[in-house]
Amino acid sequence: MSSFDVTLFLLKEKQDPRSFMIDFNEKLKSINVLLEKDEYEIVVFNDSRNGEEKEHIYLNESMNDEQIIDLVCSWKGLGLLSYRHPDFSMPLSINYLTWDDEYLYGFDVGFASSDTIFKEEQHEKLMTKISEFIDYGYVVGNVENLSGTYIWLQNLDKVKEFILNNSFKIDSRNWKKIR
Repeated sequence: MSSFDVTLFLLKEKQDPRSFMIDFNEKLKSINVLLEKDEYEIVVFNDSRNGEEKEHIYLNESMNDEQIIDLVCSWKGLGLLSYRHPDFSMPLSINYLTWDDEYLYGFDVGFASSDTIFKEEQHEKLMTKISEFIDYGYVVGNVENLSGTYIWLQNLDKVKEFILNNSFKIDSRNWKKIR
């Protein structure tokens, strides 16, 4: 079983999912973070706030980025997509997050631990670069379930409270903001 290193990005303000994701995807392309589109890739949908589930959907190479983003945005719980970056041997995931089944409040970026253990500097550099594309409130990591700083993503207020009361390997509160 693989373990992952997950960095959480909370936006300062809620966003329209589709317009955010279209713009964000173009910015990711500028740093060679590209959507995976082969027949083995899937969109994994998050449960809705009331617990409804949606089955995953397989992608294919003929789909364009906008069609894939439309698939994620067609489900109120949003979901997770796989991306590739040339500095890492395994795909990375971006899980688009909502706490009201209407707006996007943030996302998390997950890497296979085998990629981040030996490339921690590259990992943090990529997280910093991604943060430059958004108006974030917090960027914190590692928050996956085997870390000592796991964040249960069920309640946004509790997520923010947990961030304020803990320190993280990656923590935007320690960055010098040039904005």
